[in-house]
Amino acid sequence: MSSILYYLTAAERRKVVWMFFLLILASLLDVVGLAALVPVMMVAAEPGGIHKNKYFDWLFQALNFESERSFLLVLIVAILVFFLLKNAFSVWINHLQTKFTAEVGLAIVRTQLDKYLNFPFWHFNDLGSASLINSSLQVPSTYVNMIIRPLFIFFAELTVVLVIVVGILVYQPLLLVILVFVLLPTTFLTYRSMRARSQIIGNRINELNPISISTITDLFTGFVELRLADKQTRFRNKLLDSQKEIRKLDAEAYLYTLLPLRIIEMVAIFGVLTIFMYALFVADESTSLITLVGLFAAAAYRLMPSVNRMLMSMVQLKQSQYTIENLESFREEEYDQKLSPNQQPLEFHESIAFQNVSFTFPNGEAPVLRGISLKVKKGEKIGFIGSSGSGKTTLMNILLRFYTEQQGHILVDGRPLTPQHLKAWHSIIGYVKQDTFLMQASIRDNITLGDPQVDEDRLHYAIEQASLQGFVQNLPDGLDTFIGERGSKLSGGQRQRIGIARALYKRTEILVLDEATSALDNETEREVNEAINKLSKTEITILIIAHRITTLRECDRIYELGQGEIVAQHQYAELAQSIV
Repeated sequence: MSSILYYLTAAERRKVVWMFFLLILASLLDVVGLAALVPVMMVAAEPGGIHKNKYFDWLFQALNFESERSFLLVLIVAILVFFLLKNAFSVWINHLQTKFTAEVGLAIVRTQLDKYLNFPFWHFNDLGSASLINSSLQVPSTYVNMIIRPLFIFFAELTVVLVIVVGILVYQPLLLVILVFVLLPTTFLTYRSMRARSQIIGNRINELNPISISTITDLFTGFVELRLADKQTRFRNKLLDSQKEIRKLDAEAYLYTLLPLRIIEMVAIFGVLTIFMYALFVADESTSLITLVGLFAAAAYRLMPSVNRMLMSMVQLKQSQYTIENLESFREEEYDQKLSPNQQPLEFHESIAFQNVSFTFPNGEAPVLRGISLKVKKGEKIGFIGSSGSGKTTLMNILLRFYTEQQGHILVDGRPLTPQHLKAWHSIIGYVKQDTFLMQASIRDNITLGDPQVDEDRLHYAIEQASLQGFVQNLPDGLDTFIGERGSKLSGGQRQRIGIARALYKRTEILVLDEATSALDNETEREVNEAINKLSKTEITILIIAHRITTLRECDRIYELGQGEIVAQHQYAELAQSIV
């Protein structure tokens, strides 16, 4: 219960207590309603029965009734009104319960998103999008449907069982002994036999769900490549294999929700027959025992649904225990990189300096960067080259603050860049990587990232500087043209220039281009370089990682990295000459 309350606000926790109180009250009214029918039916079936029951006789006299028929009619109407009000009350509670659990589900999705969106960048990449999607959407849904709602059912039915047990204890203690002897061991053994397997089923489904999500994502996003490589069938079969196991496990889990009722029913019938056989062949006075048989059958008949629902709830709780573990995972401080409070303004007028910066990945043995020191003046265009694994992208990720250096500092106008400057820093730095992030939306939305209030002047400036103006003008729908999934309707150069326009739209002062042209052909590279060259005439500070030397034509200087260190500094003409 404490695990559930952990994810709720104080107001939501109070609602939980209130909901449990209402559910218990509704359960009590259910039992009272059923119990009220028995004496009414008994006095109605026997002539003069009203006067033989002291309570009904007192009520008959107190209300000055003249005939039993009119009295019974009033009783029946009263019971009907009671059931109408009781059921209306129960429906209202059910409405509150479903509304509340929906709110809780949304709150848990929110906490999961907050958790993962504040992840350290390296760990975010390690988990992968499939696991993150499963944990952010599927797990909260399962948690609500298979943990919270079954708990409501469990406590509601427990109330019913306790009320019936207390009533039997007062009326017929021997019957309670028989019921406990028959139903309690059966319930315990049934739950014990299913709980371990139910937990295994839940854990395995949780393992398979991310595999299915990952495979179907690859199957659809890699449609062209997989068809050309004749691999669609293999990926399809991989998806179906995981789905086959999930459906099989899901069917087995569903079977476990059906079994308890059948088992309890058989044991209850066995109890009835045992008492009946004892009354016929062993006991001298069978009348009282046969009456006991009837009472036992009636009590068991009413208890069985409640005990069954309690068992189902416990099995579902066990099956979905992994959701609690998932929600509680990665709550340690090391995984939380929330924006520091008291964010401070930051201005960039003079320079950015890497001062003896070193970095080692968590659990890494060797440093990826070793004592990097360099200075970039505002407005300069700086290139970075080096073999794969030399530390170029890691250095830019530190500048972008996705990683934090273990040694050294980044200085902006001579002042250390701290977590308190993160929001201001991100507002002036832009990033364009090899595989530019594109939404399945219009060009306008991709440049503004869905900004509801678009600054049209700034948007057109960004389009012009990114050399997109001619392309956009030739489109029938202009900026409102939809670009398809991941920009499937665009060329590689157009995708990259949209990424550049996006960075310019937010008034970027520092632009990082990470292999922005490495995947492009010569003609498309020329288009992107045209945009980069145009930016070179602005005051934007540009840092370019490139394999193609031609991309670095306008750079003021070029640093070569190797083994996490700066091994050389070049000019473009020198590098171009060495290639020739």
